[in-house]
Parts: sequence; C-alpha cells; structure tokens
Amino acid sequence: METTTAGWQLDFFGEAAAIVVPPPKLDPLPDPSQWSETVREKMVDALISLACDSRRGDNMPESLIDCAEMLRARMRNRALDIEDYSMTLGWIFGYWNGALPYTYVCAVSGVDPETLQDVILNHRRLREDLEAVRRQCCGSLL
Repeated sequence: METTTAGWQLDFFGEAAAIVVPPPKLDPLPDPSQWSETVREKMVDALISLACDSRRGDNMPESLIDCAEMLRARMRNRALDIEDYSMTLGWIFGYWNGALPYTYVCAVSGVDPETLQDVILNHRRLREDLEAVRRQCCGSLL
C-alpha cells in the first residue's frame, strides 16, 4: 500500500511529524451508464430482492415492516430520524418512488397498498405529518 504525505504537524515538543494518509478508495462500481446489460439485470434483481424479501421467512417484505415500525415509533412518540420518516410518508403516498415504487412492492408481495395509507390517514399525528410532507413536496395555493 502506498501512502502519501498530506502535510506536516508540529507537536507540543517542537518535533515535526508527517501526516500520512492512505490513497482514497476507488468506487467499486463504475457509473451505471457503463454497466453491461448482465450487470444491470443482476443489480435490478438484487434491488427487487432487497425490497421485497423477508429476513423472517414470512411473506411480508422488510421494506414494509420497516415502514410499519417507523409509523409505530411515531405513534408512541419515540425518537426517529425525521428525514427518513418524511421520505417514508412520501414513498407510501407516491410523492416519490425511490428505487421501487411503494405500489410495486405491495403488488409483488400481495399486500394491499391502502393498509399503511389507512393507518396514516386514521391517526391524527401521522395525518398531520403527512400534511406537512405534502406541503413540502407539492406546495400550497394559500
């Protein structure tokens, strides 16, 4: 491994020491536009498996379980990452699709997409949060 001297640092006793940093790691995957067709197909298959498979061995995809757990945490006023939570609400209601649309994940898994939507719309705090996300994404005429 080759190292490069990035600078010099003077310590408390006046001795100079080189600051050595390793070379930057290269991105293991090139730009997707440079992928071959077989690599592109494998990446799509991996993405679908990641979104639709279950670690528990049941038929419920992990992506939907993660959403439900996030909604439960918000209902119980537990700490959560607000940015992830807002993105999740937007994904569930189709304001953005992410890598795979919510409706696609539900359709592949045999889950009714309205299930989580109904939970959000029927809970006051979640509904208010959704309105805030909607205003942020879509704006308002008022």
